[in-house]
Amino acid sequence: MGTSYLGSIFQIEIILIFLFAGIIKGLIGLGVPMITLSLMSLFQPVPSAVVITLLPSFLTNVWQGAKGGNFIKLSKKLWGLIVMVPPGVWIGTYFLDKFEVPWFSVILGSLLIIFGVMSLSGMDLQVPEGQENFWGIPVGTVGGLMLGMTGIFSVPSIFYLYGLKLTKDELVQALGIVLNIVTVFLAITLYRLGILYEKQLLLSIGALFGTVCGMLIGQQIRRYIPEGLFRKNFLSFLMILGTYIITNALNELGVLALSVNK
Repeated sequence: MGTSYLGSIFQIEIILIFLFAGIIKGLIGLGVPMITLSLMSLFQPVPSAVVITLLPSFLTNVWQGAKGGNFIKLSKKLWGLIVMVPPGVWIGTYFLDKFEVPWFSVILGSLLIIFGVMSLSGMDLQVPEGQENFWGIPVGTVGGLMLGMTGIFSVPSIFYLYGLKLTKDELVQALGIVLNIVTVFLAITLYRLGILYEKQLLLSIGALFGTVCGMLIGQQIRRYIPEGLFRKNFLSFLMILGTYIITNALNELGVLALSVNK
């Protein structure tokens, strides 16, 4: 009885976490891994938390990438980025054990914060029309490298997507298309590492329910948010994401722990 009760509480906690993450994703197009992993790591081993996140991330990215009526238009703009991510990931994985990866994460997080502050201050980053794939190829390569080395797909890809000056709905759909590639490669990596367990996959189904409900709520809220306010919220989230990445990296390096002990 006690074990069954605790199991039910655990499942409810997971559904509520993914409900919240789904609302954020429905609003701005990203955020599920950051929110769910940071909260689930309080009571769940990180590898298990990653597996639980996998199914909701993949299926909601498919939904997000397909919904909006701009799939073909966006795919034409993004093919350079999409095609170059996979080789970048494989190369980045090769260098994974040859560099101090946490310091790379600190740099990536800092760049996100700097970009957010500068953009909110009026800096206008714009990818020239007609040159989307010319810039998408190097951006996809570097973004794939960073993903392979740090597990984080953010810099410079999010800067590039933001610079396309898409509408709020187009930007959310574009993120869904690109994040699908990231999630597929994460799944392949987990499979190769042998940590795709049936128990976590079953919990992932419950997490999917929470994420979908949250996304529906977030999408409805987004309909009433003006474009300007949406961009401010998006940039604010990038700064939060940057802070989260830096904090995790410093924890991994033991820097924060040393500061607390002092």
